[in-house]
Amino acid sequence: MKKILIILGIVVVAGLLLLLAGIFAVVAMIHKAEGPALYSSVGAWTRIDEFAHTSGKTNYIAFADNQLTLLQQAQTEWQKSAGNKDLSSLQKMQADAYATTDKNIKSGQNPLAYLDETNFAPVPAPVKGKQ
Repeated sequence: MKKILIILGIVVVAGLLLLLAGIFAVVAMIHKAEGPALYSSVGAWTRIDEFAHTSGKTNYIAFADNQLTLLQQAQTEWQKSAGNKDLSSLQKMQADAYATTDKNIKSGQNPLAYLDETNFAPVPAPVKGKQ
């Protein structure tokens, strides 16, 4: 009976170690994939932010400035956690995203047009006597 419990304990510990190794592998893959996504997003939103400022629309400017700031902060945090990784391929990805977005804007696409269509319902005034 003791041998069975010892073997069962070893199997459980080995299973838990494999599970932990799997979790760490998934987290590492997600962290690795986050860098390219952040760099390409910063490239695209840099051009969108320039477009917003050129348009002069305050809702465009406020939204694009906010998005770009959030992405740049996330990119900085990711760089700190990535360590001494070679960033040249990621910087190329950022430049490519900028160029693609620039081409789309020059062809007449408005990446912030959906902000013009956003319809905020007015808040109804309170009815007297009801609260």
